[in-house]
Amino acid sequence: MDIGIFGLTLSGKTTLFALLTDVETSNVHHNQPLYGVAEIFDARLEKLSRIYNPKKTTYTTLNFTDIPGFDLSINQKEKNKIFQEIQNADSIVAVIRAFSNPTVPWPENLDSPVEQMNAVQSEFVIRDLDIVETRLKRLEEEKNKKGIDKKEQKEKKLLEKIKEHLENGNFVHQLDLDEHEKKIIGSLSLFTGKPIVFAVNLDEEQIKNEYYEGKNEIITECENNGFAYTEFSGKIEQELKELDDEERKLFMDDLGIKESGIKRFSRVVYNFVGLISFFTVSEDEVKAWTIRKGATAIAAAAKVHTDLAKHFIKAEIVHFEDFINAGNMAEAKKEGLVKLAGKDEVIHDGDILYIKANA
Repeated sequence: MDIGIFGLTLSGKTTLFALLTDVETSNVHHNQPLYGVAEIFDARLEKLSRIYNPKKTTYTTLNFTDIPGFDLSINQKEKNKIFQEIQNADSIVAVIRAFSNPTVPWPENLDSPVEQMNAVQSEFVIRDLDIVETRLKRLEEEKNKKGIDKKEQKEKKLLEKIKEHLENGNFVHQLDLDEHEKKIIGSLSLFTGKPIVFAVNLDEEQIKNEYYEGKNEIITECENNGFAYTEFSGKIEQELKELDDEERKLFMDDLGIKESGIKRFSRVVYNFVGLISFFTVSEDEVKAWTIRKGATAIAAAAKVHTDLAKHFIKAEIVHFEDFINAGNMAEAKKEGLVKLAGKDEVIHDGDILYIKANA
């Protein structure tokens, strides 16, 4: 799963990228995209690891791409070059700055988080409108030159519908498109058709007060338009990273926060893009695996190893909470909490699997 990080200049998006991926960015001249992998923290995995004390504990991961800061003043051609770096991303994280720092100019002189959000949305719509209009122009040229077939006629009709939708400032994901229609426009990689997470970068005072100017408007905008919303403080997260466990807890208590914003951010993104985790456990390794919501036992088996899917017999499944309440696997089986499942069994977030297959 690939996630693109987008933001206006000086919004703190590269700080977020560095915190997520541990990629060193301080000495990087950021005119090219940065790539990194982020582990997705899961308290359940940590608890399982404490129980099994394995040689290895493996978290799920997401791939992140951080593009250069977006400058609203450049022409559309230059903007499209930047967009191109994350056009194939499965989801977009748009970073909005709320933190106050007199030594750091506001992105594009937009000192309102709401204005920044509006600007970002407008850029996504304009970019997609440009892509749709270009494709429609080519179809029209083909039609006048040699005619277009039924498939292209359907595409043209759909794109005209999308064009009108975009011209009204709306996002493509708000359209009720069927799977066939989604496939037709899939190659266009429309940003407004992707899951979008707005991540607001706060300062210490805003974290303590649980408020910043424009918060209610931004949350309402996200709720009304199907965006995910989360908050973090790049400055605080950088400080937390430098502290030992005891100091970190004291600092977090002083701020009144119970969880790292980066951990929360990762979980929000992971869930919003439709992913869930299942676990495999042993004394050698306790591991979290990523699958799509609605995936079946055979898909989970294939994730672990293709041979397990090929020679699948059945899966033993116990949910994490049931396992913890039972205390161990033997007790979970004794209490009838472990279910024998066939290949079509739907896997749920937090399931622990033991897959049985022919040799």
